[in-house]
Amino acid sequence: MKKILLFISIAILLYAAINHKFLVAISYLHDNDPGNDSKAVTLLQEAVEDDHDTKSAFLLGYYYRSPRFHAIDLKRSHTYYLKAAQWGDDDAKMIVAWQFYKGIGCKKDIEKSKTFLTQLAIRGNEKAKEILKFVMRQ
Repeated sequence: MKKILLFISIAILLYAAINHKFLVAISYLHDNDPGNDSKAVTLLQEAVEDDHDTKSAFLLGYYYRSPRFHAIDLKRSHTYYLKAAQWGDDDAKMIVAWQFYKGIGCKKDIEKSKTFLTQLAIRGNEKAKEILKFVMRQ
């Protein structure tokens, strides 16, 4: 039992060490102090650039499209969602597929939209399969 607890503790510490920028950024974004938002963005950008952290890229995509943070920049949002999608995040792939389909924050590109939807459909995403049927008619 002690070995299991030790293993779990080490795993948690390793996770926290790897994701400390993301975790601190989350706390800054949820502290209701808009003055800390820029600190959060800096930490997330560092996590994306230095660590290729998918969760940080996804969160920056959300940050730049959400009116909650008063920093709407759809081009930046697309850039960060695209990074998260390229690094394997399925939720980001769905968002990027939609952005390419509608031209939100990027040039409209039906073929790129199809590519991301196809990746998701192959992985068994039923929603992507349905949307892909519609997009293929374009």
